[in-house]
Amino acid sequence: MCPLLTAPSMRLRPPGKMEEASKEFNLPLGRGKIKRLISQKAKSANFLAGLVFFFSMLLFFSDLFSGRFILSERDLGPYFIPPRFFGVESIKNGDFPLWNPYQFTGHPFFANPQHALLYPLNLLFFLLPFDLAFNMIIILHFFLGGFFIYLLLRELRARWSSALTAGLIFMLSGYLLSIHSLLNSLLSIVWTPLIIIFFRRALADPGLKNEIITGLFMAISFFGGGVEIVYGNFLILWLMLFFPLALKLAPETLWEKIWKRSKIFVITSLTFILFSAAQLLPFGELYGYSIRGPGISFAEATIWSFAPRDFLLFFLPDAYGYFLDAQKYWTSQCWLKTLYVGGLPFLLSVFYFLLSRERGYYLVLIFLSFFLALGHFNPFYPLVFKYLPFFSGLRYPVKFLYIFFLVLAITAGLGLEKLLTYASAGNHKKIKYFLTTAALICGSLLLFTVGGEKMIGQFLQQVGLASSNTTLLLVNIKNTQRLFFYLTIFLLILRFGQEWIWPKWISALLVLFLIFDLFGHMGFFGKEKTKDFFQKTRIMEIISADKGFYRTFTTPRTASLDSPLLIPDPTPLKFLQEKHLSSMFLIHKIPHIWGIEVLPIKRGADLYRAFITSPSLTATNLLYLYGIKYVISTGSIEDENFELLYAEIKGLPGKEEELLKKDTVKLYRLRHFLPRAWFVEKYKILPEKDIIPTLRDKNFHPAQMVILEEEPSWAGNPVPSGSALNSAENKLTLIQERNNQLVLRVSCAHDSLLVLSDTYYPGWKAFIRPTGASAAPAAKNFSAKILRANYNFRALALRAGAYEITFSYEPLSFKLGLCLSLLWGVGIFIYFFFKPSANARPRDSLPLR
Repeated sequence: MCPLLTAPSMRLRPPGKMEEASKEFNLPLGRGKIKRLISQKAKSANFLAGLVFFFSMLLFFSDLFSGRFILSERDLGPYFIPPRFFGVESIKNGDFPLWNPYQFTGHPFFANPQHALLYPLNLLFFLLPFDLAFNMIIILHFFLGGFFIYLLLRELRARWSSALTAGLIFMLSGYLLSIHSLLNSLLSIVWTPLIIIFFRRALADPGLKNEIITGLFMAISFFGGGVEIVYGNFLILWLMLFFPLALKLAPETLWEKIWKRSKIFVITSLTFILFSAAQLLPFGELYGYSIRGPGISFAEATIWSFAPRDFLLFFLPDAYGYFLDAQKYWTSQCWLKTLYVGGLPFLLSVFYFLLSRERGYYLVLIFLSFFLALGHFNPFYPLVFKYLPFFSGLRYPVKFLYIFFLVLAITAGLGLEKLLTYASAGNHKKIKYFLTTAALICGSLLLFTVGGEKMIGQFLQQVGLASSNTTLLLVNIKNTQRLFFYLTIFLLILRFGQEWIWPKWISALLVLFLIFDLFGHMGFFGKEKTKDFFQKTRIMEIISADKGFYRTFTTPRTASLDSPLLIPDPTPLKFLQEKHLSSMFLIHKIPHIWGIEVLPIKRGADLYRAFITSPSLTATNLLYLYGIKYVISTGSIEDENFELLYAEIKGLPGKEEELLKKDTVKLYRLRHFLPRAWFVEKYKILPEKDIIPTLRDKNFHPAQMVILEEEPSWAGNPVPSGSALNSAENKLTLIQERNNQLVLRVSCAHDSLLVLSDTYYPGWKAFIRPTGASAAPAAKNFSAKILRANYNFRALALRAGAYEITFSYEPLSFKLGLCLSLLWGVGIFIYFFFKPSANARPRDSLPLR
């Protein structure tokens, strides 16, 4: 039977024994008073547990409180901070960012759930300075992760100490620390325990309330951005339908129970879809147009799979030195920087699986977790990749280990609960013998590794089981000693707990040493001073002073974190900043032709690949097609159209001529460039497959011709083609650019095609208003069809005349999704507001076995 539905006999108070409770609390016999007192004690215990999680969390991240720092390790710096900052600042300025005009020649912003614009806790950004809110959101989710696991264990009728232990294991585990820099996973995973709690209640007591609450928490998890986590959570809930198929609620046939549970799952899923529709529909649209839509290669999808030998990393942090060798970063699992969780969780979990009959569900979840996490190490994963919906677009299988860490924390808490139960019943002789023997073995191994440290190292090197890196070998031996030390301590605490029937101080001692063990991660995160992180480089200062209509480009070799960079006074932060990654330009709203994004539009990615794989920047005319005016490069560019504006060489030893030839950062400006919008009169219709080869041809000049995929339909004043205006020249002026809107004032002497190097994407509309002397006094806007131009860009076919053109991003997917979410929310409110109150079955009556 499913332990989530039928928890083991771990009750705060066994039903039907109110008399015993009355004697313990020294109360006159009365069920109501006893229940109220038990409720008060439970609330006090929950509050105390919350304090333990809260102060443990503050202590764990105490290094952040010595100044104004911002967490910036790994993906946080280049991947999460810039879009978060852009989104928050845009909303504060009243410009909701449905679209991001500063990256990828324009890209949907809101549609990507990883930007978490609808995530409720991101409201902190509007109450606190950005850096404080950013740090607090991360830290707060450690607290929530631990506390929600605690609540799940209490839901399963575990004692306070057992639930607290489970929560601390999850909160301080290597997995949660690893994903502190992977915000989309962190923000989504912590809601899984609450999802399980309310789905369990829905299965035990069908209705609508718990199904709707479950769907709501699923939607919040999705708003956090962890799409793979939401996928995994649906698998967790789906498996709950089968463990067991029998609930002792009412006499029903097997098929009636299957139908009832399936209906609950469908209602929950439908609630999730409708609550999240405002985000889900735009995401689905973007997914279809992105590189993930048609699927990625199996090799890319299975990067960072969990290797079987990595199981050792649960006990010895970075035993193989993955983070010491840059070549191992992509070939080995480095998505999780540490898996360490120590010996106690495994020890307690083993007790649960040995002593409990209700272990089937958790065993299936463990199997599922490793089956998916193994990735290319799993011979059956190609079938999953090929046939399971959406798996062909998911990367990094190791992230599914979150299910294992979740189960490990739960079963560790339930394992401790089993020990407490056996100790109270006096049935623990075999457990005592086991704990005593195991403590002696671990203690002996500890003494052996301490006394024979040198001999062990030499032996391991001789037989080829140790790294040639002496430092890594010594670190592993020290970590092994640490493992045996804590195992010995934990085994002794468990042994004395069984002997003395777990007095409170023994439970407190176990929790304290667990914290000591897992606090080995303390400080294992990167931070930078906020002021330094947001400081512009000199190159960015020069570019941002230009208020023109252009884009910037950083050469791939310059931006690559693996390529060398010669800079004065190098630090990790300065190295990152001087790389001039495309995402860092977003902070300062400098347009760049590329970005860092999990869902780049496929056509944009295809064209960019064609550009950067050309023999040189000048081998094609794509540089002009993109509207590039500034180029940042570590290599020298010898071309008369490239003017060297600045080089970051001050403070470096050597002559200027020599330094310019080395890997120093240089800023070039094109003397002649195409702005982001221009006019052409010639066009050619080509099928999609022939466009990129044509664009790469040096004979193609974007200022003279545009490649279309359909015949243009001309819009504008009914003036005969070729009629002359007052001016013989075409004119174009930028009036305004906001996130979701671009306003241009143009005049064209002849029928022309207005070409923009802005991304073509559904939802963009063009409105034209005639201007000038020939325009009617009350001329109104009329819509015009936007053409796909030059493979990934936009064009408008205009009759000769003068116009004010407004491009506006109004995606139907967002409007429809928002309407569905609002209607569903209003409908749910009305339903529960006007629903007659019913006597709900008390929680104590939910089946426990």
